[in-house]
Amino acid sequence: MVNASSKLQVNNNLLKIIITFSLVVFLSSCGSPTTVITRGDTSVIDKERIIMQGIALDTYYKRFEKLNNLTYPLLTKSTDFCGNRIKYDIGLKTISINQIDKRFRKAARQKLLITESQKVLFTVGDSPSAKAGIKSGDTILEINTLNEQWENDDIFKNNEKKNYSKEIVKISIVRKNKTMENEQQVELLEFEILPKKICNYGVVLSQNDSLNAYADGNNLYLTTGMLRFVDEDRELQFILAHELAHNIEGHIDKKVNNSILGTIIDIAAAGAGIDTRGSFGAMGAQMYSQDFEREADYVGLYILAKSNIDSSNIENFWRKLAAENPGSTINYNSTHPTSSERWANIRAAQKEIQYKINNNLELLPERKEKD
Repeated sequence: MVNASSKLQVNNNLLKIIITFSLVVFLSSCGSPTTVITRGDTSVIDKERIIMQGIALDTYYKRFEKLNNLTYPLLTKSTDFCGNRIKYDIGLKTISINQIDKRFRKAARQKLLITESQKVLFTVGDSPSAKAGIKSGDTILEINTLNEQWENDDIFKNNEKKNYSKEIVKISIVRKNKTMENEQQVELLEFEILPKKICNYGVVLSQNDSLNAYADGNNLYLTTGMLRFVDEDRELQFILAHELAHNIEGHIDKKVNNSILGTIIDIAAAGAGIDTRGSFGAMGAQMYSQDFEREADYVGLYILAKSNIDSSNIENFWRKLAAENPGSTINYNSTHPTSSERWANIRAAQKEIQYKINNNLELLPERKEKD
């Protein structure tokens, strides 16, 4: 008599044989290369990896610098629109090796000379830091605000959060210069900087090839695909002003609230034995979506005007986009107006803004009268 455990063991062994045989048949049947492939040496591959990663990091940070330079005037000159989302900033971006993806740290050290110390990545536009003379490559030893002293990665964290006030900031910096004899000279410099009022929204460059920009209520996002596609800075600034308008007008919160209201109806219907399949929640999420896009274009043009950025012919951006997506002239999608409508709406808004400029009227969007 064969017990159950012996039977199980036999079955398991048989299963292993079948799987092994199937795997051998599968691998022998798969198509494979027919040439003797020349392979690079591992050390050469590793060296090239560091070179490529260095190029990738350098390219990303240069694009990020451009994005910040384009956004800075929008954020600093349209503070009248930003309500309580106001902070103070000095227009400085720093980085240390701790802010780099671990897989890229070797390249960051070797190619960009990034270390554990906080290095100035760049100063933004005509910001207080740029005007004071702080330069890319400077090493920041400490930042002293009215009540705090920041060192090392606390510099990065507090600077990103814009934890400044109206009071003067003192910054200690080490700068390395090369002399005429190609020798390295080290300077210890002290700067006193007065922070500038700014709309408190972050700017993010998304590594994505799609032609897209979006906002989430706290940040403005632009894809690298869009940055490469748009060849005129004013057009990029219009896109960023549009996203800034989404945040200023609270569109993201309004969409969420509309969706919640719809979901409440779905739940109430379910309690009555009616299966709405979440249709009211979905409907709520889309409610006024096209009007939010129209409003973001409209308010975005006022942001450009307040920032002293010429918006003439800016509407032709939609012609460029329509060339990439002809269907957008007929029916873009349920959430956005057509490109042709947006072109016409922008032209109409530009006339309104120009009339106000010509007549020295306040550059603020027209608002509906409250009941």
